[in-house]
Amino acid sequence: MVGGCTLRTLALDLGNSTLFAGLFAGERLLRATRIDVGRDRLIPPMRVGKTKAGSGDPALQEALRGFARGGVDRAVLCSVVPARTQSLVKAVRATLAIEPQVLTPLSQHGLKIAYVDPAKLGADRVAAALGARKLYPRRDVIVVDCGTATTLTFLRRDGTVLGGAILPGLGLWPEALARRTARLPEVALRPASRVVARDTENALRSGILHGHAGAIRELIREGRREVFGRSRVVVIGTGGQVTHFNRHRLFTAVEPGLILHGLQFFASRPTTHA
Repeated sequence: MVGGCTLRTLALDLGNSTLFAGLFAGERLLRATRIDVGRDRLIPPMRVGKTKAGSGDPALQEALRGFARGGVDRAVLCSVVPARTQSLVKAVRATLAIEPQVLTPLSQHGLKIAYVDPAKLGADRVAAALGARKLYPRRDVIVVDCGTATTLTFLRRDGTVLGGAILPGLGLWPEALARRTARLPEVALRPASRVVARDTENALRSGILHGHAGAIRELIREGRREVFGRSRVVVIGTGGQVTHFNRHRLFTAVEPGLILHGLQFFASRPTTHA
């Protein structure tokens, strides 16, 4: 609240495949959407040696303008695609006349990162940890982010990011099998009702979905034992692929907008800057 008014915050998470956008009124998420930047290339890479300040792709500006209808007071973003980060910053600046805050692992975010080199922790994982701090304060948390990659981030209740694990995301499994084998087709990700399938397509779905769920379950189990012992832990599922695991009961809670909440939480800190 500033002067009795609720601040409206635009939060943007630039991933390898999608731009995840959220609009907040205060701490409340009003709406969210995913824009496929992998195929549509709405955010072009920065050109090496480019000196003229551009404003980004007109299609991206139009998408941002439409999503932020009603106006915003501040904007905040994180990115795991360095070549496109500044293009997104320029698009926000040109479209909304706002200088966005950029969350990085080295920002003043209030977390302690136990990585050997904290700068190498993905900004999206920092945002997810902040989202966990906002929604589940003073709790030990495991964040499982199911996106292009599936990442597990272990967060201690005192705000220390202890580390985690990374494996290829669910969507990469059918693609890899189809590319590296002679006869296996690339299958669409759909629920696999049976583990013991009776045709190739459903056998692939079974292995991909149940196998990925098993990998996540084992990483949660072993990681929990390793860093939290017998303490109670909140396991949060998030990311664009998380709904594929509804039947597997992997998570204590599912928070699709966790990263967006983390960005809003970062933007609300009095001394926030990149």
